[in-house]
Amino acid sequence: MNHTKQEELAQLQARYPNFSPFVLLKLSMIRYGAVLTPAALEKIQGSIYAFSSDNAFDIRFSGRKACTAVPGPILLRDGTFVYINYGDPYEDPYQIDWEGGLFLLKEGNTLIDVIDFVPRPEFYGKITSLGTPMAAVADVRGQKLILNAFQRCRFWEGGHQCGFCAFFTGGQSRGEVNCQDVRETIQEALKEPGRFSEISLSGGSDFSGEPPFSCEVDRYIRVLQAIGENFTGRFPCQLMAPAYPKQQLERIWRETGITSYAPNIEVWGKALFQELCPGKEQWVGYEEWIRRTLDAVEVFGRGKVCTQVVAGVELAAKNGFSDVEAALESNFEACEFFASHGVNFLCTIWRPHRATRLGYRPMPPLEYYVRLAEGLHSIRKAHGLYNTNDDYKHCGNHPDSELERGD
Repeated sequence: MNHTKQEELAQLQARYPNFSPFVLLKLSMIRYGAVLTPAALEKIQGSIYAFSSDNAFDIRFSGRKACTAVPGPILLRDGTFVYINYGDPYEDPYQIDWEGGLFLLKEGNTLIDVIDFVPRPEFYGKITSLGTPMAAVADVRGQKLILNAFQRCRFWEGGHQCGFCAFFTGGQSRGEVNCQDVRETIQEALKEPGRFSEISLSGGSDFSGEPPFSCEVDRYIRVLQAIGENFTGRFPCQLMAPAYPKQQLERIWRETGITSYAPNIEVWGKALFQELCPGKEQWVGYEEWIRRTLDAVEVFGRGKVCTQVVAGVELAAKNGFSDVEAALESNFEACEFFASHGVNFLCTIWRPHRATRLGYRPMPPLEYYVRLAEGLHSIRKAHGLYNTNDDYKHCGNHPDSELERGD
């Protein structure tokens, strides 16, 4: 028997009464997607919610017109925000409508909830002294400012990109970011008091140099130093990058104001890693990635090193799992392992994308994500770990860390 999404939400809320209803709705929205009605899209144009078509990670969205503004992340009533890929072809999405002066989340004609959007930051629409749109330098999520230091990924050379990755598929990549653009964009963003409390820096992987990734490390140091010119001492900043040797991490810590580091492993298990992360396997290796992640705790401190899995791909991959129980057990094993070594292990939700090597495949059932988020949160809590970089105010891509609000 087929259930509506509203019925599914009610059933899961009854089954997991302590699970946040807002995080549950967020998971459902990510899984099923959401589309803007013509009325909602028209209301966005020229409003405080109008984000440009530029995006620092150059993702191709087949249903998004370059001349039409789209909103940023969705805000739920408790402050939870949901990042939707507007323009993706969803099979059974929610609808976002504008009616009676409100944005409404609907399933067909059924009202699910009243929603809002993260306002457009004031630096959007401005350009740097070099003529670069600041929206192409930095993206925003809630209170987090996201920068991309290298707008392409060399793992794509020879087809070695991660199997679930759709970054840099839009054909507009600018390559290496200019430090002057970064410096000016950060300076402009800070003119909006209280808007941002965290900076995230990442980029496509670049194995150039000897030893491998040396050029990338140099680039990150330059960019972090450019960011740091707007601050005194250390500033809240997470570097999401490959797993580097300890001596390289010590150099990054010593020469910049960084406070957190995220070498994302993406999947747990060597066979899965080799299948879905062939570039990471080739240039670092599964066991070495894990070892370097643990070593990083000695540099950044307990709880200041994070890693994540792209939850759902483990049930879609060739070398993955055929049932959710085995997949959950594997992810809980990974979380227990990393947490015991002071590493925050998180999950982000896989959204199939036709431009990826993995392609468009069915997602796991919604209950899988509920159980996964609940279990990961419980394990980290037992080890006394909590998140200050990837919580609901900053990232919003990790439903398990959002459950910490109830602790």
